[in-house]
Amino acid sequence: MNNETSPGRRRAILLVLALSVLVVVMDMTILNVALSTIQRDFGASTADLQWSMDSYLITFAAFIFTGGVLADRFGRRRIVIASLTLFGAASLLAALAGSIGALVAWRALMGIGAAAVPTVSLAILMVLFPPAERPKAIAAWAASAGVGTMIGPIVGGLLLQQFYWGSVLLINVPLSIAAVIAVAALVPESRNPNPGSFDPIGVLVSIAAVGTLVYGIVQGSEHSWLSFGTLGPIVGGLLLVGLLVVVERRVSTPALDVSLLKLGRYSSGTSAIALAFFALLGGIFVMSIYLQAVLGLSPAKAGLMMVPMGLAAFLISFRLPKLAMKFGPRNVVAGGTTLMAVAMLIFATLGTDSSLWLVAIGQVALGLGWGCVMAPATGALMSVVPPVKMGAGQAVSNTVRQVAGALGVAVIGSVVSAVYHSEIGDKAAGLPANLADKARESVGGALEALRAGGNALGGGEAQRVKDAAFQAHVAGMHAALLVCAGFAVLACIVALRGLPAAVPPPPGAPTPPPAPEPAKPTESEGVATA
Repeated sequence: MNNETSPGRRRAILLVLALSVLVVVMDMTILNVALSTIQRDFGASTADLQWSMDSYLITFAAFIFTGGVLADRFGRRRIVIASLTLFGAASLLAALAGSIGALVAWRALMGIGAAAVPTVSLAILMVLFPPAERPKAIAAWAASAGVGTMIGPIVGGLLLQQFYWGSVLLINVPLSIAAVIAVAALVPESRNPNPGSFDPIGVLVSIAAVGTLVYGIVQGSEHSWLSFGTLGPIVGGLLLVGLLVVVERRVSTPALDVSLLKLGRYSSGTSAIALAFFALLGGIFVMSIYLQAVLGLSPAKAGLMMVPMGLAAFLISFRLPKLAMKFGPRNVVAGGTTLMAVAMLIFATLGTDSSLWLVAIGQVALGLGWGCVMAPATGALMSVVPPVKMGAGQAVSNTVRQVAGALGVAVIGSVVSAVYHSEIGDKAAGLPANLADKARESVGGALEALRAGGNALGGGEAQRVKDAAFQAHVAGMHAALLVCAGFAVLACIVALRGLPAAVPPPPGAPTPPPAPEPAKPTESEGVATA
């Protein structure tokens, strides 16, 4: 395909696919700034809010393999168009949801539509661009995915300044329509010329394994980690993962190519991205609630507070190719994850009345850090994947990243809730019993309870309950952010141990011939020299 496509058209296709990836990745975080509004309108609990986030991440992760397999067999352009169409239609339904349950369900359908876009789009680029141009194409693709995560809250905040909460999902409809038209007009069709036999068992088991495992972990944030409703799905998911590995090792054309996991650089790059993504989504989830519930910012202002993060990630993305060439992927990714850890530690010093300047400094550090992770790590891990396995390679990496993101929201939300419940104790006493129970659920629940029954308390007592809820939430936030910082440090260690010190050659590039050995002097030359 690369021989039939002009350089100008290749650049246009890169732009279209990068923006398509940006849109579906943006939806991992765009709902954050609307959480307080959703909680108030639907009477949602913290667990409900986590499900509104995680339902998208779970199905996104569970259907990545399916999208890659179908694209290789039936055509990559065709699957991208179908995926974007489903994503746009589900976004419309989610924006019109009348209950938290409907929102969660439609968000899950959005995740199914979004799942194929990153994986298949990168596979298209790997086929479309010749080896010499692939590193820049990969960098642009990875930058769009990284920046998309950051700008979600910014776009959401700007929309909420003028429109209702569903506008953060409704924006996907025109964007999806435009992307479908552009992909249909520009992207040539491609598929794996030798896809082999279809692997329906691998596809079904992969969906069940990822979905069940992440579901169990999300349940742990809502119920006890030792309850059957939590341990059952987690154990079942792990058993299904083991079954998937066993099954796929015996299939000639597996949906999950487990042989890729034996490649050290591939595993290290995938692990570094996943650990950093865990920290990123967990941190953004916590900070979004803090800015609105504790500091009292409107959704629009909370979104604007994310601008330093998104701008930093966007600006550093232009420097990444030169930084990677000068310092190597290992040092760039290690430096980025270190900055992420520093950002989490800055956030962990925030209190109930902290300066927004301190928040902004942490946001800049987080944006610069995450911006230095995706592109270099993706380029390094894909450099060891054979061209015929590009789709499978990106599918495995994307799945691990999405599972880590879902875990980040679930685990970090669980930490906040556990510490909040412990700290709030009986400090909501004085409210009617049903409202006191609501105040013990979360800081948002406490504010809602005070709005509904604050008149039952005197002004001083209502303020006491409010202050106690704020202090309890901040304590939970501090603990959660320390966990995020720990995961960022783990990502740094993985990068230092497994990523290359220099930029590897692009996938498919010819290996340079070895330097010729210096000719040995002849006997006469040796005598003459002597």
